[in-house]
Amino acid sequence: MTLTAGLEVHQQLDCGKLFCSCPATAGSPDPGFSRRLHATASEMGQVDAAAAAENVRDFGYHQGDGNCLVEADEEPPRGPNPEAVEVALQVAGLLGAQPLEEVHFMRKVVVDGSNTTGFQRTALVATGGRLDYDGGSVDIEQLCLEEDSCRRGEGEDEFLLDRLGVPLLEISTAPQLHSPEAVQAAARAMGQLLRACRVRRGLGTIRQDLNVSIPQGVRVELKGFQDLGTMPQVVEREMERQAILAAVEACEPGPATEITALLKKSREAWGCRLPGWASLLGSPESPAGHPRLGRELANHARRVGVAGLLQSDELPAHGVSAEEAAAIATELNCGEADAFILVFEKKTLAEAALARACNRARQGGVPHEVRRVLAEGGSRYLRPMPGAARMYPETDIPPLRLAGNAVELPPTLVERIAVLPLGAQQAGQLVRARLDARFHALVAAGGPPKAVARLLLHQLPELRKAGLPAPSEAVLGELLAAVADGKLAKEGVEDALAALARGEALPEQAASGAGELDAFIEQLLAERKDFVQQRGMEAVGPLMGAVMGEFRGRVDGALVSERLRVKLGEFLG
Repeated sequence: MTLTAGLEVHQQLDCGKLFCSCPATAGSPDPGFSRRLHATASEMGQVDAAAAAENVRDFGYHQGDGNCLVEADEEPPRGPNPEAVEVALQVAGLLGAQPLEEVHFMRKVVVDGSNTTGFQRTALVATGGRLDYDGGSVDIEQLCLEEDSCRRGEGEDEFLLDRLGVPLLEISTAPQLHSPEAVQAAARAMGQLLRACRVRRGLGTIRQDLNVSIPQGVRVELKGFQDLGTMPQVVEREMERQAILAAVEACEPGPATEITALLKKSREAWGCRLPGWASLLGSPESPAGHPRLGRELANHARRVGVAGLLQSDELPAHGVSAEEAAAIATELNCGEADAFILVFEKKTLAEAALARACNRARQGGVPHEVRRVLAEGGSRYLRPMPGAARMYPETDIPPLRLAGNAVELPPTLVERIAVLPLGAQQAGQLVRARLDARFHALVAAGGPPKAVARLLLHQLPELRKAGLPAPSEAVLGELLAAVADGKLAKEGVEDALAALARGEALPEQAASGAGELDAFIEQLLAERKDFVQQRGMEAVGPLMGAVMGEFRGRVDGALVSERLRVKLGEFLG
Protein backbone atom coordinates (compact mmCIF):
# COMPACT_ATOMS: atom_id res chain seq x y z
CA MET A 1 0.00 0.00 0.00
CA THR A 2 1.53 3.32 -1.13
CA LEU A 3 1.55 6.21 1.33
CA THR A 4 1.76 9.90 0.48
CA ALA A 5 2.17 12.17 3.49
CA GLY A 6 3.17 15.71 4.30
CA LEU A 7 4.11 16.99 7.74
CA GLU A 8 2.96 20.18 9.50
CA VAL A 9 4.83 21.20 12.64
CA HIS A 10 3.56 23.91 14.99
CA GLN A 11 6.20 25.18 17.43
CA GLN A 12 5.71 27.82 20.12
CA LEU A 13 8.48 30.44 20.39
CA ASP A 14 10.00 31.54 23.69
CA CYS A 15 9.92 35.32 23.26
CA GLY A 16 6.69 36.81 24.62
CA LYS A 17 3.36 37.10 22.86
CA LEU A 18 3.07 38.04 19.21
CA PHE A 19 0.72 41.05 19.33
CA CYS A 20 0.95 42.26 22.96
CA SER A 21 3.48 42.38 25.79
CA CYS A 22 1.65 40.01 28.17
CA PRO A 23 3.45 36.99 29.64
CA ALA A 24 2.24 33.52 28.69
CA THR A 25 1.68 32.43 32.28
CA ALA A 26 -1.40 30.93 33.86
CA GLY A 27 -3.07 32.79 36.71
CA SER A 28 -6.02 32.23 39.00
CA PRO A 29 -9.40 31.97 37.23
CA ASP A 30 -11.30 35.23 36.97
CA PRO A 31 -15.02 35.77 36.33
CA GLY A 32 -14.18 36.11 32.64
CA PHE A 33 -16.37 37.25 29.75
CA SER A 34 -18.34 35.59 26.99
CA ARG A 35 -18.51 35.91 23.21
CA ARG A 36 -20.79 34.50 20.53
CA LEU A 37 -18.87 33.52 17.41
CA HIS A 38 -20.29 32.79 13.98
CA ALA A 39 -18.86 32.04 10.55
CA THR A 40 -18.26 34.97 8.20
CA ALA A 41 -17.52 35.15 4.48
CA SER A 42 -13.96 35.59 3.31
CA GLU A 43 -12.75 38.12 0.74
CA MET A 44 -13.90 35.59 -1.87
CA GLY A 45 -17.49 35.98 -0.65
CA GLN A 46 -17.70 32.35 0.50
CA VAL A 47 -18.08 30.76 3.95
CA ASP A 48 -15.49 28.10 4.62
CA ALA A 49 -16.88 24.58 5.13
CA ALA A 50 -14.96 24.06 8.38
CA ALA A 51 -16.30 27.32 9.82
CA ALA A 52 -19.85 26.61 8.64
CA ALA A 53 -19.76 23.23 10.41
CA GLU A 54 -19.40 24.91 13.81
CA ASN A 55 -22.53 25.76 15.79
CA VAL A 56 -23.18 29.38 16.75
CA ARG A 57 -22.96 29.42 20.54
CA ASP A 58 -21.60 31.37 23.50
CA PHE A 59 -18.02 30.81 24.64
CA GLY A 60 -16.55 31.75 28.01
CA TYR A 61 -13.02 33.19 28.34
CA HIS A 62 -10.80 33.56 31.43
CA GLN A 63 -7.72 35.78 31.57
CA GLY A 64 -6.36 34.64 34.91
CA ASP A 65 -4.38 37.45 36.58
CA GLY A 66 -4.27 39.58 33.43
CA ASN A 67 -6.63 42.05 31.84
CA CYS A 68 -5.07 42.46 28.37
CA LEU A 69 -7.34 44.29 25.93
CA VAL A 70 -5.60 42.70 22.93
CA GLU A 71 -6.32 39.21 24.26
CA ALA A 72 -9.94 40.19 24.84
CA ASP A 73 -10.16 41.73 21.33
CA GLU A 74 -11.02 45.11 22.83
CA GLU A 75 -8.12 46.99 21.19
CA PRO A 76 -6.10 46.49 17.98
CA PRO A 77 -3.05 44.20 18.02
CA ARG A 78 0.45 45.60 18.37
CA GLY A 79 3.61 44.35 16.78
CA PRO A 80 4.38 41.83 15.52
CA ASN A 81 6.96 40.92 18.16
CA PRO A 82 10.38 41.57 16.49
CA GLU A 83 12.01 38.72 18.44
CA ALA A 84 9.45 36.28 17.05
CA VAL A 85 10.16 37.52 13.52
CA GLU A 86 13.90 37.05 14.12
CA VAL A 87 13.41 33.45 15.29
CA ALA A 88 11.20 32.74 12.27
CA LEU A 89 13.97 34.00 9.98
CA GLN A 90 16.58 31.92 11.84
CA VAL A 91 14.52 28.76 11.34
CA ALA A 92 14.04 29.67 7.68
CA GLY A 93 17.81 30.03 7.36
CA LEU A 94 18.49 26.65 8.99
CA LEU A 95 16.06 25.03 6.55
CA GLY A 96 17.47 26.91 3.55
CA ALA A 97 14.07 28.56 2.94
CA GLN A 98 13.78 31.90 1.11
CA PRO A 99 12.14 34.70 3.12
CA LEU A 100 9.58 36.91 1.39
CA GLU A 101 10.51 40.52 0.69
CA GLU A 102 7.41 41.71 2.55
CA VAL A 103 5.12 39.93 5.01
CA HIS A 104 1.35 40.47 5.08
CA PHE A 105 -0.68 39.09 7.97
CA MET A 106 -3.98 37.41 7.11
CA ARG A 107 -7.04 36.43 9.12
CA LYS A 108 -7.95 32.76 9.12
CA VAL A 109 -11.60 32.21 10.14
CA VAL A 110 -11.78 30.01 13.26
CA VAL A 111 -15.10 29.95 15.13
CA ASP A 112 -14.67 26.89 17.38
CA GLY A 113 -14.06 29.18 20.38
CA SER A 114 -10.27 28.86 20.36
CA ASN A 115 -9.84 32.58 19.63
CA THR A 116 -11.73 35.58 21.02
CA THR A 117 -11.76 37.30 17.62
CA GLY A 118 -13.27 34.50 15.56
CA PHE A 119 -10.10 34.33 13.46
CA GLN A 120 -6.40 33.52 13.79
CA ARG A 121 -3.73 35.93 12.52
CA THR A 122 -1.11 34.25 10.34
CA ALA A 123 1.59 35.36 7.90
CA LEU A 124 3.65 33.57 5.27
CA VAL A 125 7.33 34.30 6.06
CA ALA A 126 9.38 31.98 3.81
CA THR A 127 9.04 29.32 1.13
CA GLY A 128 11.27 26.54 -0.17
CA GLY A 129 14.10 24.86 1.68
CA ARG A 130 14.76 21.27 2.63
CA LEU A 131 14.84 19.13 5.75
CA ASP A 132 17.28 16.23 6.02
CA TYR A 133 16.26 13.32 8.24
CA ASP A 134 17.62 9.88 9.01
CA GLY A 135 17.03 7.98 5.79
CA GLY A 136 16.11 10.80 3.43
CA SER A 137 15.07 14.40 2.95
CA VAL A 138 11.87 16.32 2.24
CA ASP A 139 11.15 19.70 0.65
CA ILE A 140 9.74 22.55 2.73
CA GLU A 141 6.71 24.21 1.17
CA GLN A 142 6.17 27.14 3.52
CA LEU A 143 6.99 28.63 6.90
CA CYS A 144 4.35 30.78 8.59
CA LEU A 145 4.34 32.90 11.74
CA GLU A 146 1.01 32.94 13.55
CA GLU A 147 -0.62 33.35 16.95
CA ASP A 148 -1.46 30.30 19.03
CA SER A 149 -5.01 29.58 20.19
CA CYS A 150 -6.59 29.48 23.65
CA ARG A 151 -6.25 26.53 25.99
CA ARG A 152 -9.41 24.65 26.84
CA GLY A 153 -10.87 25.21 30.30
CA GLU A 154 -12.91 22.89 32.47
CA GLY A 155 -16.23 23.37 30.67
CA GLU A 156 -16.92 22.29 27.10
CA ASP A 157 -17.09 25.88 25.86
CA GLU A 158 -14.67 27.42 28.38
CA PHE A 159 -11.23 28.71 27.33
CA LEU A 160 -8.14 30.15 29.05
CA LEU A 161 -6.28 33.05 27.45
CA ASP A 162 -2.74 32.42 28.74
CA ARG A 163 -1.74 30.59 25.52
CA LEU A 164 -3.65 32.89 23.15
CA GLY A 165 -1.21 35.01 21.13
CA VAL A 166 1.93 33.00 21.87
CA PRO A 167 4.06 33.14 18.67
CA LEU A 168 3.76 29.93 16.72
CA LEU A 169 5.75 28.71 13.73
CA GLU A 170 3.86 26.54 11.26
CA ILE A 171 6.20 24.64 8.95
CA SER A 172 4.74 22.52 6.16
CA THR A 173 6.63 19.93 4.12
CA ALA A 174 5.83 18.69 0.63
CA PRO A 175 3.88 15.39 0.39
CA GLN A 176 7.09 13.41 -0.11
CA LEU A 177 7.00 11.04 2.89
CA HIS A 178 6.15 7.51 1.78
CA SER A 179 6.37 5.34 4.88
CA PRO A 180 5.26 5.64 8.52
CA GLU A 181 8.91 5.42 9.57
CA ALA A 182 9.88 8.31 7.27
CA VAL A 183 7.09 10.42 8.77
CA GLN A 184 8.40 9.77 12.27
CA ALA A 185 12.03 10.42 11.28
CA ALA A 186 11.13 13.72 9.60
CA ALA A 187 9.13 14.88 12.63
CA ARG A 188 12.03 14.04 14.93
CA ALA A 189 14.53 15.87 12.69
CA MET A 190 12.30 18.95 12.57
CA GLY A 191 12.05 18.99 16.35
CA GLN A 192 15.83 18.76 16.70
CA LEU A 193 16.35 21.61 14.23
CA LEU A 194 13.83 23.87 15.97
CA ARG A 195 15.52 23.38 19.33
CA ALA A 196 18.56 25.21 18.01
CA CYS A 197 16.47 28.40 18.31
CA ARG A 198 14.50 30.12 21.08
CA VAL A 199 11.54 27.78 21.28
CA ARG A 200 9.40 26.79 24.22
CA ARG A 201 9.82 23.34 25.72
CA GLY A 202 7.40 21.04 27.48
CA LEU A 203 4.09 19.30 26.86
CA GLY A 204 1.94 21.08 24.29
CA THR A 205 4.63 23.49 23.04
CA ILE A 206 5.13 21.55 19.80
CA ARG A 207 2.33 19.88 17.85
CA GLN A 208 2.57 17.77 14.71
CA ASP A 209 -0.17 17.31 12.10
CA LEU A 210 -0.08 15.03 9.08
CA ASN A 211 -1.75 15.10 5.69
CA VAL A 212 -2.15 11.47 4.67
CA SER A 213 -3.53 9.69 1.61
CA ILE A 214 -3.30 6.40 -0.27
CA PRO A 215 -4.05 5.89 -4.00
CA GLN A 216 -7.63 4.69 -3.43
CA GLY A 217 -8.30 7.27 -0.71
CA VAL A 218 -8.13 11.07 -0.36
CA ARG A 219 -6.12 13.59 1.63
CA VAL A 220 -7.04 13.48 5.32
CA GLU A 221 -5.43 15.67 7.98
CA LEU A 222 -4.49 13.91 11.22
CA LYS A 223 -4.29 16.58 13.89
CA GLY A 224 -2.74 16.72 17.34
CA PHE A 225 0.20 14.30 17.52
CA GLN A 226 2.05 14.66 20.82
CA ASP A 227 3.97 11.39 21.05
CA LEU A 228 6.34 10.65 18.17
CA GLY A 229 6.59 7.07 19.38
CA THR A 230 3.00 6.31 18.30
CA MET A 231 3.19 8.18 14.98
CA PRO A 232 3.93 5.11 12.78
CA GLN A 233 1.06 3.19 14.38
CA VAL A 234 -1.39 6.06 13.81
CA VAL A 235 -0.32 6.41 10.17
CA GLU A 236 -0.65 2.67 9.55
CA ARG A 237 -4.15 2.65 11.05
CA GLU A 238 -5.18 5.59 8.88
CA MET A 239 -3.92 3.79 5.79
CA GLU A 240 -5.93 0.72 6.77
CA ARG A 241 -9.03 2.84 7.49
CA GLN A 242 -8.88 4.51 4.09
CA ALA A 243 -8.36 1.18 2.33
CA ILE A 244 -11.42 -0.31 4.06
CA LEU A 245 -13.66 2.71 3.46
CA ALA A 246 -12.62 3.15 -0.18
CA ALA A 247 -14.98 0.35 -1.24
CA VAL A 248 -18.03 1.95 0.45
CA GLU A 249 -20.37 3.67 -1.99
CA ALA A 250 -22.25 6.83 -1.11
CA CYS A 251 -25.97 6.68 -0.43
CA GLU A 252 -28.85 9.14 -0.50
CA PRO A 253 -30.51 8.93 2.95
CA GLY A 254 -34.25 9.06 3.42
CA PRO A 255 -36.01 11.97 5.15
CA ALA A 256 -35.91 12.48 8.93
CA THR A 257 -39.01 10.78 10.30
CA GLU A 258 -40.45 10.79 13.82
CA ILE A 259 -40.78 7.23 15.19
CA THR A 260 -41.71 8.08 18.82
CA ALA A 261 -45.05 6.22 18.63
CA LEU A 262 -43.28 2.95 17.73
CA LEU A 263 -41.35 2.81 21.03
CA LYS A 264 -42.70 1.54 24.32
CA LYS A 265 -40.53 3.92 26.34
CA SER A 266 -41.82 7.47 26.36
CA ARG A 267 -39.01 9.40 24.60
CA GLU A 268 -39.05 11.47 21.46
CA ALA A 269 -37.13 9.77 18.65
CA TRP A 270 -36.33 10.47 15.01
CA GLY A 271 -34.77 8.27 12.35
CA CYS A 272 -33.84 8.02 8.69
CA ARG A 273 -33.05 5.29 6.18
CA LEU A 274 -29.59 4.63 4.69
CA PRO A 275 -30.13 2.75 1.39
CA GLY A 276 -27.64 -0.04 0.70
CA TRP A 277 -25.80 0.35 3.99
CA ALA A 278 -27.03 -2.78 5.77
CA SER A 279 -24.21 -4.36 7.85
CA LEU A 280 -21.86 -1.42 7.14
CA LEU A 281 -22.62 0.45 10.37
CA GLY A 282 -21.22 -2.26 12.64
CA SER A 283 -21.09 -2.68 16.42
CA PRO A 284 -18.49 -3.22 19.16
CA GLU A 285 -18.59 -6.92 18.28
CA SER A 286 -17.68 -6.32 14.64
CA PRO A 287 -14.47 -8.08 13.50
CA ALA A 288 -11.23 -6.29 12.73
CA GLY A 289 -11.36 -4.65 9.33
CA HIS A 290 -15.06 -3.76 9.53
CA PRO A 291 -15.73 -0.16 8.35
CA ARG A 292 -17.73 0.68 11.52
CA LEU A 293 -19.54 3.51 9.73
CA GLY A 294 -22.03 3.81 12.58
CA ARG A 295 -19.25 5.17 14.75
CA GLU A 296 -18.26 7.64 12.03
CA LEU A 297 -21.84 8.89 11.63
CA ALA A 298 -22.17 9.28 15.40
CA ASN A 299 -19.04 11.45 15.54
CA HIS A 300 -20.56 13.76 12.93
CA ALA A 301 -23.90 13.91 14.76
CA ARG A 302 -22.22 14.78 18.07
CA ARG A 303 -20.98 18.05 16.57
CA VAL A 304 -24.45 19.57 17.16
CA GLY A 305 -24.52 18.52 20.82
CA VAL A 306 -26.32 15.15 20.89
CA ALA A 307 -24.90 12.24 22.90
CA GLY A 308 -24.74 10.01 19.82
CA LEU A 309 -26.79 7.74 17.55
CA LEU A 310 -28.40 4.34 17.64
CA GLN A 311 -28.24 2.35 14.42
CA SER A 312 -29.76 -0.81 13.05
CA ASP A 313 -26.64 -3.00 13.14
CA GLU A 314 -26.47 -2.81 16.96
CA LEU A 315 -30.19 -3.42 17.62
CA PRO A 316 -31.86 -4.83 19.63
CA ALA A 317 -30.04 -2.99 22.43
CA HIS A 318 -30.16 0.19 24.52
CA GLY A 319 -33.84 -0.16 25.32
CA VAL A 320 -34.98 -0.89 21.75
CA SER A 321 -36.39 -4.42 21.29
CA ALA A 322 -36.23 -6.57 18.16
CA GLU A 323 -39.94 -5.97 17.56
CA GLU A 324 -39.50 -2.22 17.83
CA ALA A 325 -36.48 -2.31 15.49
CA ALA A 326 -38.54 -4.20 12.90
CA ALA A 327 -41.37 -1.69 13.20
CA ILE A 328 -38.95 1.22 12.76
CA ALA A 329 -37.46 -0.41 9.64
CA THR A 330 -40.95 -0.76 8.16
CA GLU A 331 -41.86 2.84 9.00
CA LEU A 332 -38.68 4.11 7.33
CA ASN A 333 -39.27 1.94 4.22
CA CYS A 334 -36.07 -0.08 4.76
CA GLY A 335 -35.42 -3.09 2.55
CA GLU A 336 -33.05 -5.96 3.36
CA ALA A 337 -30.08 -4.04 1.98
CA ASP A 338 -30.87 -0.88 3.95
CA ALA A 339 -29.84 0.39 7.38
CA PHE A 340 -31.25 3.14 9.59
CA ILE A 341 -30.06 5.52 12.28
CA LEU A 342 -31.92 6.96 15.29
CA VAL A 343 -31.58 10.05 17.47
CA PHE A 344 -33.45 10.46 20.77
CA GLU A 345 -33.87 14.22 21.02
CA LYS A 346 -36.37 17.01 20.41
CA LYS A 347 -37.19 17.70 16.78
CA THR A 348 -34.83 20.63 16.10
CA LEU A 349 -31.74 19.02 17.62
CA ALA A 350 -32.57 15.58 16.22
CA GLU A 351 -32.99 16.91 12.69
CA ALA A 352 -29.67 18.81 12.94
CA ALA A 353 -27.88 15.67 14.15
CA LEU A 354 -29.41 13.49 11.44
CA ALA A 355 -28.51 16.09 8.82
CA ARG A 356 -24.84 15.93 9.86
CA ALA A 357 -24.83 12.13 9.79
CA CYS A 358 -26.65 11.97 6.45
CA ASN A 359 -24.24 14.45 4.89
CA ARG A 360 -21.42 12.07 5.83
CA ALA A 361 -23.30 9.15 4.25
CA ARG A 362 -23.65 11.14 1.01
CA GLN A 363 -19.87 11.48 0.79
CA GLY A 364 -19.30 7.75 0.59
CA GLY A 365 -16.05 6.04 1.56
CA VAL A 366 -13.22 8.45 2.41
CA PRO A 367 -14.16 12.15 2.66
CA HIS A 368 -11.72 15.05 2.86
CA GLU A 369 -11.72 15.84 6.57
CA VAL A 370 -9.68 16.72 9.64
CA ARG A 371 -9.40 14.00 12.26
CA ARG A 372 -8.21 14.21 15.87
CA VAL A 373 -5.48 11.71 16.83
CA LEU A 374 -6.50 9.58 19.82
CA ALA A 375 -4.24 8.29 22.59
CA GLU A 376 -4.87 4.65 21.67
CA GLY A 377 -3.53 5.17 18.14
CA GLY A 378 -6.72 5.75 16.15
CA SER A 379 -8.46 8.96 15.09
CA ARG A 380 -11.87 10.61 15.27
CA TYR A 381 -13.70 13.04 12.99
CA LEU A 382 -13.09 16.65 14.00
CA ARG A 383 -14.34 18.90 11.18
CA PRO A 384 -14.46 19.24 7.37
CA MET A 385 -11.22 20.04 5.57
CA PRO A 386 -10.83 23.84 5.48
CA GLY A 387 -9.99 25.66 2.26
CA ALA A 388 -9.03 29.04 0.83
CA ALA A 389 -12.43 30.50 1.73
CA ARG A 390 -11.37 30.91 5.35
CA MET A 391 -8.70 33.56 4.59
CA TYR A 392 -9.00 37.33 4.29
CA PRO A 393 -6.55 40.24 4.84
CA GLU A 394 -5.65 41.56 8.30
CA THR A 395 -6.35 45.31 8.30
CA ASP A 396 -4.93 46.18 11.74
CA ILE A 397 -1.30 45.20 11.09
CA PRO A 398 0.75 47.02 8.40
CA PRO A 399 2.98 45.04 6.01
CA LEU A 400 6.37 44.06 7.43
CA ARG A 401 9.42 44.61 5.21
CA LEU A 402 11.93 41.73 5.40
CA ALA A 403 14.20 42.50 2.44
CA GLY A 404 17.75 43.06 3.67
CA ASN A 405 16.90 41.86 7.17
CA ALA A 406 19.81 39.47 7.81
CA VAL A 407 19.94 37.36 10.96
CA GLU A 408 22.73 35.35 12.54
CA LEU A 409 22.01 31.64 12.44
CA PRO A 410 22.39 29.77 15.74
CA PRO A 411 24.48 26.58 15.91
CA THR A 412 22.47 23.39 15.52
CA LEU A 413 22.20 20.82 18.29
CA VAL A 414 24.71 18.61 16.45
CA GLU A 415 27.20 21.48 16.31
CA ARG A 416 26.69 22.30 19.99
CA ILE A 417 27.21 18.67 20.98
CA ALA A 418 30.38 18.41 18.90
CA VAL A 419 32.20 21.23 20.76
CA LEU A 420 31.65 19.80 24.24
CA PRO A 421 34.75 18.00 25.66
CA LEU A 422 32.66 15.03 26.79
CA GLY A 423 31.34 11.72 25.52
CA ALA A 424 28.53 11.89 22.96
CA GLN A 425 25.83 10.67 25.36
CA GLN A 426 26.67 13.10 28.16
CA ALA A 427 27.15 15.99 25.72
CA GLY A 428 23.78 15.23 24.14
CA GLN A 429 22.07 15.27 27.54
CA LEU A 430 23.50 18.70 28.33
CA VAL A 431 22.50 20.19 24.99
CA ARG A 432 18.99 18.74 25.02
CA ALA A 433 18.52 20.12 28.53
CA ARG A 434 19.82 23.51 27.33
CA LEU A 435 22.60 23.40 29.91
CA ASP A 436 25.55 23.68 27.52
CA ALA A 437 25.91 27.48 27.89
CA ARG A 438 26.09 27.10 31.66
CA PHE A 439 28.54 24.23 31.22
CA HIS A 440 30.88 26.40 29.13
CA ALA A 441 30.71 29.20 31.72
CA LEU A 442 31.60 26.90 34.65
CA VAL A 443 34.43 25.23 32.72
CA ALA A 444 35.79 28.65 31.75
CA ALA A 445 35.82 29.52 35.46
CA GLY A 446 38.12 26.55 36.12
CA GLY A 447 35.76 23.62 36.67
CA PRO A 448 36.85 20.18 35.40
CA PRO A 449 34.54 19.27 32.44
CA LYS A 450 33.43 15.90 33.81
CA ALA A 451 32.80 17.31 37.26
CA VAL A 452 30.79 20.20 35.77
CA ALA A 453 28.68 17.82 33.66
CA ARG A 454 27.98 15.59 36.67
CA LEU A 455 27.06 18.65 38.73
CA LEU A 456 24.57 20.00 36.16
CA LEU A 457 22.99 16.72 35.11
CA HIS A 458 22.78 14.86 38.40
CA GLN A 459 23.91 16.61 41.56
CA LEU A 460 21.98 19.89 41.26
CA PRO A 461 18.74 18.09 40.26
CA GLU A 462 19.12 15.83 43.32
CA LEU A 463 19.60 18.92 45.46
CA ARG A 464 16.33 20.37 44.15
CA LYS A 465 14.54 17.08 44.81
CA ALA A 466 15.69 17.30 48.42
CA GLY A 467 14.08 20.74 48.66
CA LEU A 468 17.40 22.58 49.07
CA PRO A 469 18.22 25.81 47.19
CA ALA A 470 21.01 25.71 44.62
CA PRO A 471 24.15 27.70 45.54
CA SER A 472 25.02 30.74 43.43
CA GLU A 473 27.23 30.46 40.37
CA ALA A 474 30.09 32.06 42.31
CA VAL A 475 29.84 29.46 45.09
CA LEU A 476 29.61 26.66 42.54
CA GLY A 477 32.77 28.04 40.95
CA GLU A 478 34.59 27.83 44.30
CA LEU A 479 33.41 24.25 44.78
CA LEU A 480 34.59 23.18 41.33
CA ALA A 481 37.91 24.97 41.85
CA ALA A 482 38.38 22.90 45.02
CA VAL A 483 37.79 19.75 42.97
CA ALA A 484 40.26 20.89 40.31
CA ASP A 485 42.92 21.68 42.93
CA GLY A 486 42.49 18.31 44.63
CA LYS A 487 41.17 19.93 47.82
CA LEU A 488 37.80 18.21 47.39
CA ALA A 489 37.29 14.71 46.06
CA LYS A 490 34.58 14.24 43.45
CA GLU A 491 32.84 11.85 45.85
CA GLY A 492 32.47 14.71 48.31
CA VAL A 493 30.71 17.13 45.97
CA GLU A 494 27.19 16.06 46.95
CA ASP A 495 27.83 16.52 50.68
CA ALA A 496 29.56 19.82 50.00
CA LEU A 497 26.59 20.99 47.91
CA ALA A 498 24.16 20.16 50.69
CA ALA A 499 26.34 22.03 53.19
CA LEU A 500 26.56 25.08 50.94
CA ALA A 501 22.79 25.03 50.35
CA ARG A 502 22.29 25.12 54.12
CA GLY A 503 24.50 28.21 54.31
CA GLU A 504 27.50 26.39 55.76
CA ALA A 505 31.09 26.90 54.64
CA LEU A 506 32.77 24.62 52.15
CA PRO A 507 33.98 21.61 54.21
CA GLU A 508 37.68 21.68 55.00
CA GLN A 509 39.70 18.72 53.78
CA ALA A 510 41.62 16.63 56.28
CA ALA A 511 44.80 16.03 54.39
CA SER A 512 46.87 18.23 52.14
CA GLY A 513 48.82 15.21 50.90
CA ALA A 514 48.81 11.46 51.18
CA GLY A 515 50.30 11.32 54.69
CA GLU A 516 47.09 10.78 56.66
CA LEU A 517 45.79 8.38 54.04
CA ASP A 518 48.98 6.29 54.08
CA ALA A 519 48.98 6.16 57.87
CA PHE A 520 45.40 4.93 57.95
CA ILE A 521 46.13 2.23 55.33
CA GLU A 522 49.21 0.99 57.22
CA GLN A 523 47.20 0.70 60.45
CA LEU A 524 44.40 -1.12 58.62
CA LEU A 525 46.81 -3.64 57.10
CA ALA A 526 48.33 -4.33 60.50
CA GLU A 527 44.91 -4.88 62.06
CA ARG A 528 43.87 -7.30 59.28
CA LYS A 529 47.23 -9.02 58.88
CA ASP A 530 45.87 -12.59 58.69
CA PHE A 531 43.22 -11.66 56.15
CA VAL A 532 45.70 -9.76 54.00
CA GLN A 533 48.25 -12.59 53.99
CA GLN A 534 45.53 -15.09 53.08
CA ARG A 535 44.06 -13.05 50.20
CA GLY A 536 47.15 -11.29 48.95
CA MET A 537 46.48 -8.56 46.35
CA GLU A 538 42.86 -9.76 46.11
CA ALA A 539 42.32 -8.04 49.46
CA VAL A 540 42.22 -4.66 47.64
CA GLY A 541 38.45 -4.80 47.08
CA PRO A 542 37.36 -5.46 50.69
CA LEU A 543 39.95 -3.03 52.07
CA MET A 544 38.92 -0.32 49.62
CA GLY A 545 35.49 -0.14 51.23
CA ALA A 546 36.99 0.38 54.67
CA VAL A 547 39.33 3.16 53.49
CA MET A 548 36.60 4.95 51.51
CA GLY A 549 34.34 4.78 54.55
CA GLU A 550 36.89 6.94 56.33
CA PHE A 551 37.97 9.25 53.51
CA ARG A 552 34.90 9.48 51.25
CA GLY A 553 34.43 13.04 50.12
CA ARG A 554 37.86 14.05 51.30
CA VAL A 555 40.19 12.07 49.05
CA ASP A 556 39.57 11.07 45.46
CA GLY A 557 38.74 7.40 45.00
CA ALA A 558 41.44 6.99 42.36
CA LEU A 559 44.08 8.20 44.82
CA VAL A 560 42.76 5.85 47.53
CA SER A 561 43.01 2.89 45.13
CA GLU A 562 46.51 3.85 44.06
CA ARG A 563 47.88 4.28 47.61
CA LEU A 564 46.16 1.12 48.84
CA ARG A 565 47.80 -0.99 46.13
CA VAL A 566 51.21 0.53 46.83
CA LYS A 567 50.99 -0.04 50.60
CA LEU A 568 49.56 -3.54 50.16
CA GLY A 569 52.43 -4.45 47.85
CA GLU A 570 54.95 -3.17 50.39
CA PHE A 571 53.20 -5.08 53.21
CA LEU A 572 53.24 -8.37 51.28
CA GLY A 573 56.74 -7.61 50.00
